[in-house]
Amino acid sequence: MLNVLIVDDERLVRKGLISTMPWEKYDLHIAGEAGNGRAALDFMEKHRVDLLFVDLTMPVMSGFELMKAVRMKYPMTWLVVLTCHQDFDYIQEAMRAGAIDYVVKTQLDKEHMDGILLRIIQRIEFEQMNQAARTTVSNNGTNESPIILIAGRSPAAPDDVYAILHDAGFHSATAMGDNIWSVPSAIHEAALRRFVARTDEFILLKVHGNKQTSVSEIRHYMFYEYEQHRNVYDLQLPLPEDVQAWNARDLLDELWFSYHWLHDEKIWDNLIALIERTKPDTGQLRDMLHQSVELWRELFPNRELDEREAEWLSSGFWKEYKRCVGDLRNQIRNGMKQSAYSDEIIIAIMKALYFMKKLEHTSINRDLIAAKINMSSGYFSECFKDITGRTFGDYMKDLQIDKAKALLETTPLPIYRIAELSGYKDDKYFSKIFRERVGINPAEYRKTHERSRLTP
Repeated sequence: MLNVLIVDDERLVRKGLISTMPWEKYDLHIAGEAGNGRAALDFMEKHRVDLLFVDLTMPVMSGFELMKAVRMKYPMTWLVVLTCHQDFDYIQEAMRAGAIDYVVKTQLDKEHMDGILLRIIQRIEFEQMNQAARTTVSNNGTNESPIILIAGRSPAAPDDVYAILHDAGFHSATAMGDNIWSVPSAIHEAALRRFVARTDEFILLKVHGNKQTSVSEIRHYMFYEYEQHRNVYDLQLPLPEDVQAWNARDLLDELWFSYHWLHDEKIWDNLIALIERTKPDTGQLRDMLHQSVELWRELFPNRELDEREAEWLSSGFWKEYKRCVGDLRNQIRNGMKQSAYSDEIIIAIMKALYFMKKLEHTSINRDLIAAKINMSSGYFSECFKDITGRTFGDYMKDLQIDKAKALLETTPLPIYRIAELSGYKDDKYFSKIFRERVGINPAEYRKTHERSRLTP
């Protein structure tokens, strides 16, 4: 039986759905109801909810905001949208936000209710079958003979490796690149296990699943699997049909840059679980960490933060990276505790800084950023200045000048075009502001940079 929560700001709509839909026929139990997104999250903290019916336009917290929060904290909960709209783009946006189906409230009548629930249950069963099928494929892969590989723990010259393997009796090892060697299946696994245990310079890899895998894929998976004192690894690499239908990269970005994992243990656990399940590219992990350290350095100046950034960014394996991010999280939490503002306000300002740094056009105003993080413009300005130590206007000007510098250094664009791309409609006013903040005008800055680049 699935537990259902109905979330709609109209009490009559909630009561109508609860009383008229044939819930029991489809083994569904109404666990509760809520009048807005915030109340729904409070309910879900205390009760298990498997299926959520959610209205998109509600006060306090909209349906889209609730769906985003549920995806982060309760990723196994199914989402169905309640809407008065039949606009395709609107419905498509809801589906992209994680909904498995939608119900148009203006078309609800007893004749259609049975079919609506049947459709939703069939969709849930279809998704569950797909998950089970992926698991079966992975398990079946382990019954086939694995590819046997030897990998060096540290870089070594090929001749040295050949000599070591030859002395150990492995005469037919083939170099695959990146210090990984394939071993003929005729060699007994027990002998290979004894070899890696004795030398401690190599590890034994048994690769199951995708037999067309590359060396880079193996190294990628080893980033997540490697343990310092472990000698033997069973790697279950995904088959082509195991590719996830949803965009894991976008979901990870969304969860990470929400920054709610800084203070919410459940979201922190979900973040770690998502990374370990989807195994994203290590470049993405380091980019996310670097961008966040840049933000946090502005909010919480900290010598240790500066000193340890290089260590964090050079983490060689997932367990090291996870420990580093945990250390960083604790530092930021300690910094947040020293502030007069709540965790939610500090995180809202972090998100504002992130949005501002990602802008392609730096002419955006304060009101739009405030709306993006659901704050009034006046309160946003007050919090921004108190937390960052700078006014929004000053901070935005710095971003504009930084963008102008980058364009002057890397492009041949004329000054008036760089002014436009940096958020200035008047290139003379742009040059005036640039000189005030940099000490020279844009043309002089470009010449200075060109001379330094040509100097050996």
